[in-house]
Amino acid sequence: SSGINAEWSLRPGNTEGAVPTQPDPCLLTCTGSTGKTTTDWEGEDGRMYTNVDMSACGFVDTPIVTTSLSGEGNHDYLVGMSSPFFVSNTSFTIILLGKAATSWEAINRPANGDWMQTLALARQRKWSVNWIAIGYTCQ
Repeated sequence: SSGINAEWSLRPGNTEGAVPTQPDPCLLTCTGSTGKTTTDWEGEDGRMYTNVDMSACGFVDTPIVTTSLSGEGNHDYLVGMSSPFFVSNTSFTIILLGKAATSWEAINRPANGDWMQTLALARQRKWSVNWIAIGYTCQ
């Protein structure tokens, strides 16, 4: 299974905010997940990334992509989890740059300072990228 779900959407707009000129059936909402046990985290401790394939959606141009990160712990407050890079009509990349400092942790755990997340932790805690893409499938 590709982990991709596609359905037609009639919501207008694109990354430049312009009203679409393509007919309504050309606009597609496609969703997916990299999967709890199938996400391929690469990189190094403190800076890891995964490439997300959405080629099965059939977009002909760069879609609007929204992401979230799920897992079984330690995935909250990660820098980069909702900022896709290198978005194209077939893929995008999520880059995680460690844990963001929060005011709660500064008050309750001032000596902790453990902001670097590891590849081992990402795999152990089954971090995965969930995504929604809206784009055109015809010109």
